[in-house]
Amino acid sequence: MLPAILLAAAVAGPAPVHAEGSSALTRAPVGSWRLSEVGGKVGCTLSLTGAPATAGWEVKAPLACRGAFPPLKEVTAWTMDADGALALTDAEGRRIVAFAGAAGPMEAKAPDGKTWRLEAAGPARPLTGRERMSGQFRLSGAAGASLCDLNLRADIFGRAGWVTPGTCTPTWSAKGLSLWTLRDGRLTLMDRKRKPMLVMKPSDPGVFVAADPQEGSLVLARR
Repeated sequence: MLPAILLAAAVAGPAPVHAEGSSALTRAPVGSWRLSEVGGKVGCTLSLTGAPATAGWEVKAPLACRGAFPPLKEVTAWTMDADGALALTDAEGRRIVAFAGAAGPMEAKAPDGKTWRLEAAGPARPLTGRERMSGQFRLSGAAGASLCDLNLRADIFGRAGWVTPGTCTPTWSAKGLSLWTLRDGRLTLMDRKRKPMLVMKPSDPGVFVAADPQEGSLVLARR
């Protein structure tokens, strides 16, 4: 149990995960969305979930949908970028197609040159704080060098939780990262005695950078 951390989380409450002025899709992305081809007759329903996936959250699409829209065969996840665009990505985190934030149905140019349209097919909701902060992350250094893979698990409030290190450099393995907290947007990674090892500030959605310039160009991002 983490009584002190959980108490702070309860007081703080969950944080919003959308930007002001963004589209309905980026404000409340979790739910069912109708995908169609502009000028075409084929359409199907995608489910954008809050379950962690590589570089984002899981996308569910029926086989018939993937057959009607071949580029979907590569899609495994969705994510949002700093400009409010919602991107569908593959298992390596590569962007397949991105729908720019806009009012009403959104359109994007697909890899096959066709224009896709995405619009609400039912009730949708924002990501919860817990969904936003749970999953696989990677800490990188200068020139994108991988320093440590981290599995973050969040408590019910999404403001604190646990860290399970994966493959790390010796320097970062020795830090014994075990816990994390999120307060006023700043992420603190701690050892099991709750000693802060690294404090990070938010950058793009799902991305944190070192708060102290002396730490260098450290970046923590979903992977």
